Amino acid sequence: MAAREWIASCATAVLALAVFFAGGEAFAQEHEHDKDREHRRFDDHDRQAAHGWYTEHHDRLPEGLRDRDRLSPEFESRLREGEVLNPDLRHRIHPIPHDLLERLPPCPRHYRYVIIGGHICLIDSGYRVFDIIHFELNL
Repeated sequence: MAAREWIASCATAVLALAVFFAGGEAFAQEHEHDKDREHRRFDDHDRQAAHGWYTEHHDRLPEGLRDRDRLSPEFESRLREGEVLNPDLRHRIHPIPHDLLERLPPCPRHYRYVIIGGHICLIDSGYRVFDIIHFELNL
């Protein structure tokens, strides 16, 4: 009888550990999912970092952020949060400079930061715009 109780105790302990570790993994995955959700929008820190970078590089801005790269009013009205970029706007996408990218938080999976017509945008793999940092002309 003692052996049977010992086996039952061990089985209970193994089951408890399995539930504990499985629950911890689910919590970690849920935490990662929450972390992705909170980075689908720029916060004040992100905006300040981007504006600081822009001010520091104002005299040598990369393609996409220069005054001549600005969008016309027609295209400007199409660049909105929640909208999917049309082919005309997709052709105006430029990569984020590495030193600016280092100042921003990592993008969620299947998202990326891009420059479009003087703006930094967070878009997903389907070209949907989730957030935009606007820069004023002639700082």
